[in-house]
Amino acid sequence: MRSFPIAPPERIPVERERRAPLTLGAVVTFALLLPILFTGPLILGGARGWVQLPILEGVALLLLVQAGRIAFGPGIRPRLDLIDFTVLAFTLYAIARWLTSPTEYFSRLEILNIIGYATVFLTCRYGLARRWFGLVILGLLAVLGLFETGFGYYLSAHISWCPFGPDETLHQHYAPRWVGTYACPNHYGALLYMAMGAALALGAFSKLPWPLRIVCFYLAVTMVVGLIFAASRGSLLGMCGMILAFALFSVRYGMVRWWVPAVGAVVLLAGLAAVIAHTSLAAERMTEARQTLSGGSLQTYVRVVLARDALHIAHDYPWFGTGPATFVFVHPRYQDSTFQTRAVLTHDDYLNCLADYGLIGFALALTFVVSVTVAYFRRPRATARWQDRVLVIAGFSAWGGLLLHSFVDFNLHIPANAFMIFALTGLGLRRFSGEPESIGAGLPRVVTAAFLALFGLAFGYAVGRTGLSDLIYEHANAEVLDERPVELIAAANEAVKIDPHNVPALIFLGDEHRMEAAYHQDVEGRVKEGTLAAEAYQRARVLNPLDDTITASLGLTYDIMGRYPEAYLCLVDAVTHQPYEGHFWFRLGNHFWQVGLLEKAEQAYQMGLRCPHGAEENAEPAAQLRPYLEAQGIPLPAAGTNPLKSGPVVEHYTVP
Repeated sequence: MRSFPIAPPERIPVERERRAPLTLGAVVTFALLLPILFTGPLILGGARGWVQLPILEGVALLLLVQAGRIAFGPGIRPRLDLIDFTVLAFTLYAIARWLTSPTEYFSRLEILNIIGYATVFLTCRYGLARRWFGLVILGLLAVLGLFETGFGYYLSAHISWCPFGPDETLHQHYAPRWVGTYACPNHYGALLYMAMGAALALGAFSKLPWPLRIVCFYLAVTMVVGLIFAASRGSLLGMCGMILAFALFSVRYGMVRWWVPAVGAVVLLAGLAAVIAHTSLAAERMTEARQTLSGGSLQTYVRVVLARDALHIAHDYPWFGTGPATFVFVHPRYQDSTFQTRAVLTHDDYLNCLADYGLIGFALALTFVVSVTVAYFRRPRATARWQDRVLVIAGFSAWGGLLLHSFVDFNLHIPANAFMIFALTGLGLRRFSGEPESIGAGLPRVVTAAFLALFGLAFGYAVGRTGLSDLIYEHANAEVLDERPVELIAAANEAVKIDPHNVPALIFLGDEHRMEAAYHQDVEGRVKEGTLAAEAYQRARVLNPLDDTITASLGLTYDIMGRYPEAYLCLVDAVTHQPYEGHFWFRLGNHFWQVGLLEKAEQAYQMGLRCPHGAEENAEPAAQLRPYLEAQGIPLPAAGTNPLKSGPVVEHYTVP
């Protein structure tokens, strides 16, 4: 009995392919895609501004090239579908949320990436003139996976080496786990199973010479080693999703009986489990997971806590969310006393989308996910040629892995992996093999090309301005211990002049002026520098009112200037929004000590000592102050007494 639910691929009528001339625009498009896709995986996942923004400039060039191809290429009747409309709708919605976001600068960085992802997806779906362009991308991805595996091993044996500078030491934090060039095992692992899917697709479904196909299988097995030693449970989960998607595709569209891929998947997963059981690092991670599930500590597990907090945020901001890239600033106002760190993202791409973009953005994203998944199951004609089968299975396997992995991690917020998955998905769902889709001839084509060109220029300008300002700021921040304050302040001012909304540069400028104010012995110089610091912090707070660390720094500046009532109000505002931030209580305790409210200073330090993070700063001043208060006969309140609720404070600052 045959295993095909439909006719075997050889019997499916092959759609006649338009063999358009291989134009310069098509070649340039492919040449631009390669650095966009493969630079980020080689440099910290493309998640640092100094590499992320140059990649986005490549996207701007890609937009301009597509505008030229639409203007001067052959007209093609439009066949946009629900997937394309969803991509365009979410991109437009994201731009609208950026323009209405309370944190314009950080939202801008995320929206620029989203525009880049949409551009790469649509380009790979419509803009590659030959199938072999896609096959080259898959081959390079498989080679990249082999390199990442080798680099992960090498770096684990040379922990003291910091290939991306002395500040990039995350691989030491995660050691002995392998991190490759990502500095993080989770995202490194995601790249590996996407590369495994590409290698398996080339080995199982291509008609390359058998020696090359055997090499592809070997590459896939080699990458399993990198995944195991990354010890990322989310990546292992994603790899299982990739294997199951690969087996499902093989059963539906493969050239062998159904039990061959089914048995192969079972054997591969069983072998993986056996290897993990005998690998100490991976086995230790699995034991930790079992203890978390069975030991009653699941409710305080970091991913569970983050998910719960994200749902609380979504409940308070249901329709439109808090804004792109705002979770890092909003979450500290929701976290409780059990959370030990400062979270940038939720470790769940779905909940992150819900919290940041609300139900409207989440519905658009979910529509895209469902429509893409359905499209993969409804593409028998697209698998008639072996080249198409390879592209579809590589895209579908990576898609299955990332969909599962995204429940416990945030790879879609890592530029390198997001670019790669959207490129593979676009290749798997490609619609035309000739020139990019146009809008026919005449005025519609001119209008479309002109709009795309103007949009590309505006996008390139936004990326360039952001990148130049960030480059100056990052250089100054890296040289903070070597450069003189005057030079650092000049660099920060230059960065702010180029991009007045560069909040990190404004905070850096405020910090430098505040440090100068603290060093001044004369009151006039201290007030002058303190005023400049306060102005920088106030500008930063207007641009990002959700960041309570700016408010706390402004309070510290007022303390240095002797403006104690204003300092008190700022520090109280900070600790009210984030009552579990020990650093804020430390600054409030210092403030009380400075104005002579020693009992309340001791209470503030005691509150800080009970915080899940920042507590260590409070230990020394609390130890110094308590004996003094006892010697003075001042009665000490119960431990943990809140100084803001244990008696009048505001009256202390009242001016007669």
